[in-house]
Amino acid sequence: MHPHEILEKLKKSPGYFNRQRTTLAGLINGSDRMSLEERRMWGEMRMDPRDILDVSGSTYTYLINGHGPQENWTGLFSPGERVRLRIINASAMSIFNVRIPGLPMTVVQADGENVRPVETDEFQISVAETYDVIVRPTEDRAYTIVSEAIDRSGMGRATLAPRLGMTAEVPPLREVPNLTMRDMGMGGMDHGSMGGMSGMDHGTMAGMDHGAPAQGAAPAGEMGGMSMSGMNMRDPENAPPDMAVGVGVDAIAMAPANRLGERPIGLTNVDHRVLVYTDLVSLQPNKDQRPPSRTMEIHLTGNMERFMWGFDGRKFSELVEPIRFERNERVRVTLVNDTMMAHPIHLHGHFFELVTGGPRGISR
Repeated sequence: MHPHEILEKLKKSPGYFNRQRTTLAGLINGSDRMSLEERRMWGEMRMDPRDILDVSGSTYTYLINGHGPQENWTGLFSPGERVRLRIINASAMSIFNVRIPGLPMTVVQADGENVRPVETDEFQISVAETYDVIVRPTEDRAYTIVSEAIDRSGMGRATLAPRLGMTAEVPPLREVPNLTMRDMGMGGMDHGSMGGMSGMDHGTMAGMDHGAPAQGAAPAGEMGGMSMSGMNMRDPENAPPDMAVGVGVDAIAMAPANRLGERPIGLTNVDHRVLVYTDLVSLQPNKDQRPPSRTMEIHLTGNMERFMWGFDGRKFSELVEPIRFERNERVRVTLVNDTMMAHPIHLHGHFFELVTGGPRGISR
């Protein structure tokens, strides 16, 4: 399918490629892992707990070095040697969970910057990220490299082996994760108990239409006229300063939080080690220790129904005035994802120091 056709379908129906939605059969047999009350809550908010990837394995074939899962790209090693693997997410919009069953990985570099070595069994890699890992296979056997899409709709598969033609067991796809209210930017509201929604009458939640126009701020205890995040997002008084609240903004996160130390979606309950961003610490501290001359807050915004994304409520085509930085200036930038989607953010051609992670910032 041509990329322009994919985008056209997404603009008409954001869930067009999602073939893993909850179903009546899933409710009856329990495979959806959601109660009737949970489903009613999501339904009344017109939100999808399986809205994880916009385009999934129903359309994509996930490749490793250009080879599909059946082609079994193979990297060779001699038992006992240390091998450095550079893993690059070169996809346009897919996020993967990467692991090599039976073989620990030591992360030594992230996005081109050396980090203190940290051993793990699995990590999530977002679009355009890179990780260098060191493995030491000591046995004369093959190992499977697994890059599983975070919505579990497919995987890339390759092999590490001492000889060509060898294969290892390919694990099955794991169960599809369900999003929680915390993933939606709604704070500690658990999508099972929804206990954080004190004062909100579930029977009045039908008005939480993320495509509906503003009806004015709703009083406490009512949900009428509110957008899907649980507050009226179309009222400029609810928006941060300098945000353009128009057709390109359908929701603003109720409770954005620093979650860099939390396991990614779908990996919260696995029984092995999972890399989190706070594990990454620069091998060498930043040489520039000057305090920042100013602080800037930039909000990632969007309209999921229309598949429109922007910063501070403005699309790229509307950013007439650029965000300005002076040469050699040191600025502290707070990036806030106000949408209800996962979005990697990076600067092309620049490193930056992540200072909200571990004990010492990591240059990314």
